[in-house]
Amino acid sequence: MNNTIATLTTVILALFLSLTQSTFSYAEDGRTEWQKPTPVFKQDFDWIKLASDEWLKGDIISMYDEKLEFDSDELDMQTIDLEDIAELRSKEWQSIRMFDGTIDEGYLVIKDGKLSLVKNGVTTHYEFSNLLSIASSGKNERDLWDGYVNLGINLREGNTVQFDYTFSAGIQRRSSSSRFKTDYTADYSRYEDNKTEETTVTADSERLTSSYDWFFNPKIYFRAADFEYMADDFLNLDYRIHYGIALGYHIVDTSRTSWDVNLGPSYQKSKFLDVKEDESDSEDSFGLTLGTDFTFEISSDIDYEASYNVQVIDEASGGNIHHFQTGLEIDLTNDFDLDLTFYADRTENPKEDSEGQVPEKNDFRLVVGLGYDF
Repeated sequence: MNNTIATLTTVILALFLSLTQSTFSYAEDGRTEWQKPTPVFKQDFDWIKLASDEWLKGDIISMYDEKLEFDSDELDMQTIDLEDIAELRSKEWQSIRMFDGTIDEGYLVIKDGKLSLVKNGVTTHYEFSNLLSIASSGKNERDLWDGYVNLGINLREGNTVQFDYTFSAGIQRRSSSSRFKTDYTADYSRYEDNKTEETTVTADSERLTSSYDWFFNPKIYFRAADFEYMADDFLNLDYRIHYGIALGYHIVDTSRTSWDVNLGPSYQKSKFLDVKEDESDSEDSFGLTLGTDFTFEISSDIDYEASYNVQVIDEASGGNIHHFQTGLEIDLTNDFDLDLTFYADRTENPKEDSEGQVPEKNDFRLVVGLGYDF
C-alpha cells in the first residue's frame, strides 16, 4: 500500500514539474517572439515613420531639393531630409515628379525603399531614389500654396523723433512641375526736427516681383514670366516696369544647398518724377537679365539665403541696374522666425532732375524683422 502511494506521489510530482517547466518555457518563448504592434492609421492624417523608428502624423506640404515639408499635428511645421524617412502614407492624392520627367498622382506610400501610387484600385510602383518632387494633387489646390509676412520697425522718441519700417510679404505655389512666386517689399523712413517740428521723409520705395517657372528637366527650368514693378521717390523714379523670360539651371541641388542661375531677354519701361524741360520723362529699353539664387541650411533652425540680379539696359533707362539681397532666417517657435536681411541696390546712371541734382547710385540697408510663415 505504501509502495502504491509512493508511486502515485512520484507520478503526480513528475506531472506537476513537467507542466510547470512547459509553462515557463512557453512564457520565455513568448518573450523572444514578441513584436511591436502595427500602427493603426487614421485616414484624416498623413503619416511618416522616421529612420529613428518614430511616427509623426500631420499633413504633407511638399517635397523638393530632397526635403519634405511636413505640418506635424503636435510639432507644427517640420522640414525633414528625405533620407531620414523610412515610411510614408498619405491621406489624399499626391502628385509626384520623377527624375526622368514622369508625372503621376494618387495615394502615396513609401516603404522599404519603394514608392507606390494607388488610384482607382491600381497600384503603380516607382524607385524611391528617382523621386524628384512631391506636391499636393490638383484636387487639393489650397495645399499647393504657402506664404510669409515680415515686419521690421524702428521707433525713436525724445531728442530725435524717427519712424522707420520695412514690410515684406510673399506667396508661392509649388506643384511637381511648376513654381509661381510673388514678393512685395516696402521701405519707409521719416524723422521730425524737435526745434522746427518739421517732418522729413528720408526713404520711400516699394518693389513687387513675380515669376513663373516650369521644370521640364531635373536640372533645367524655363522662366516663362519674370515681372518687376518698382517705385522710389529718392531715385527720381515714379515707376519702373520690367518684363522678361529666362532659362534657368540648377548648379547645386542637394538636401542642404541649392544654387540656381538664370539668363534671358527683357524689356523695361521707366517713368521719372522730375526731369529737365528738354528731356522726356519716360524711357523704354530692351535688355538682358542675369540672376542667381543661393540657399544653405546652416542648421535645422538657421537658413542662409542670397540672391542677385543685374539688368543690362541702355544708359537713358538707367544703365546696368543691380539688386542684391542676403540674410539669415532663424526659427523661433511654431511658424515665427527672426529675419536679418541686407539689401544693396545700384543704378549706374540715375536720372537727373530739373534742378540738376543726380540721385546717389548706391542704396544700402540692413533690416531686422519678425516673420510669420503660413
